[in-house]
Amino acid sequence: MMRNSEQHLHGAVAKRRQVPENLLCNLPMDILSTILSLLPINDAIRTSILSRKLKHVWCSHSNLTFDKGTMRTTYFRPSTGYYGVLKDKEFIKKVDTVLHQHSGMGVEHMEIKFGLHSKHADHIDTWVNFAIAAKTKEFVINLSGRAKIAFFIVLSRGNKWIAKEEPYNLPSQLFSPNNGPYLRCLELTTVSLQLPSDFKGFMNLKSLTLVDVSITDEDVQCMLSKCNLLEFFEIAYCGMVTSIRMLRPLDHLKHLVVDICRKLKEIELNCSPTTLKYTGAMVPLVFASTSRLTNISVVFLTCQSALSYIVNDFPSTLPKLKSLNLLCYERERTIVPEGPLRFTYLPNLRLELIFSNYENRNTDALDYAYLLKIAPFMEILELPMWMKCRHRPYCKEDGELRVGLPHQHNYLKFVRISGFFGHKDQVELALHILRSSIMLEKMEITPKLEISNYLAMQDYFYEQKHYVDGHRVATEFVCKADHHNVVNVVSVLPSS
Repeated sequence: MMRNSEQHLHGAVAKRRQVPENLLCNLPMDILSTILSLLPINDAIRTSILSRKLKHVWCSHSNLTFDKGTMRTTYFRPSTGYYGVLKDKEFIKKVDTVLHQHSGMGVEHMEIKFGLHSKHADHIDTWVNFAIAAKTKEFVINLSGRAKIAFFIVLSRGNKWIAKEEPYNLPSQLFSPNNGPYLRCLELTTVSLQLPSDFKGFMNLKSLTLVDVSITDEDVQCMLSKCNLLEFFEIAYCGMVTSIRMLRPLDHLKHLVVDICRKLKEIELNCSPTTLKYTGAMVPLVFASTSRLTNISVVFLTCQSALSYIVNDFPSTLPKLKSLNLLCYERERTIVPEGPLRFTYLPNLRLELIFSNYENRNTDALDYAYLLKIAPFMEILELPMWMKCRHRPYCKEDGELRVGLPHQHNYLKFVRISGFFGHKDQVELALHILRSSIMLEKMEITPKLEISNYLAMQDYFYEQKHYVDGHRVATEFVCKADHHNVVNVVSVLPSS
């Protein structure tokens, strides 16, 4: 009886093990191809051992992403808990093997992300030619092997970019007219680009990204002028670029991203984008029209008064602006003259302020009470601050708290102030916003440093010692004035 039960159990387990394979193998080939296309290329290749029917299905894989993850070594080191380091020769061999067996048809996305350079040109040229022959729609070449944020982290520490070999020079075949009809998205990182004289453009290209690319102003202008359907353009860390100019209409361009091109002096484009992201020194930003702008994010890495920029240099007509994120280093106080309303329709404002004059600070956070006047329909206000100056938490011996000019704001509902270390002018600003906002539903105050873009990374742990003072001052002076129970002071432990 026991033996029969064991046989029955063994048969049931074996049957269950067979069911998934039988179900998978019975699916039509087009469905199998679709399922495998959702897997990373390395996992798709592994399915070839499951059955004869699956042996070659992966060969029409539409998503060819080659990086340290998908081409990783297969052995595991128990002592360290990590896979072995992938060397460039091994990476190249694996990519060559995959592409040699691939059918070369139906490639939607092809990505190469690994630290390579000019000495590997023969292999990379072969991969580029494969992408062209396969009529790839999205082509990504990242020969730094890093994410874009790695460039920012290195530069924010005051260092130049890591010394590197001569960058790989893109072959002229990539810019052939034969490639034009198929390419929809092109992303290039850490390469050298020189357009051929007969470049006709990519007639259906909608997205173009250039990161750490050796390219001239003329070739940037040529790329823009001959990609008539371009909707998204990003250029970052391109050290040769001094000007981004395009006087011909760019009717389809909606999204523009410009990050830390250190020699850049001007941006002038004949377009009306909907979103703008800019990081770097203050340069003229000239567009044919700003009437379509809905989202703006600007990070100035040089000293610039945020109020002065908003009033004097910001576009005067922004009827559709929904979100503004502006980060400035504040070293000198600027008395801004009274002027017309700047943000008649703006509902969301995030203003990041770094007060960075350590010894004798003459900047004044209370000046930013002016925001309530220039954005009368604002509903959400975020004020991440970094008091990168001598620590002076407020106490009564510092004198009476100033009261800003009375102003009634009828729409503000949510306010978040972070980096609240308890300085006197921070307290005064928080109290002014609290007393002026008649529809306020919630005000969050936290001492935690929340400056974006990793700008505060180096000093993050140093500044944590001010968290206790910030919480104490906010609780003692701001909460005491809260008669509607809308203030929430967030307690943050220094070790968090």
